[in-house]
Amino acid sequence: MLVFLALNGIELDYTQDELSNMVLAVASGKLTFEDMTKWVMDHQI
Repeated sequence: MLVFLALNGIELDYTQDELSNMVLAVASGKLTFEDMTKWVMDHQI
């Protein structure tokens, strides 16, 4: 995801903890696609 966003000129500002928590939440099914999209939008520079 990060490579795709970077290739399309989208930069994010996040900590490694924030990123790993988001990825683990997606993998466990606790975070929906819409939630992940909101997370990306909330972390855009």
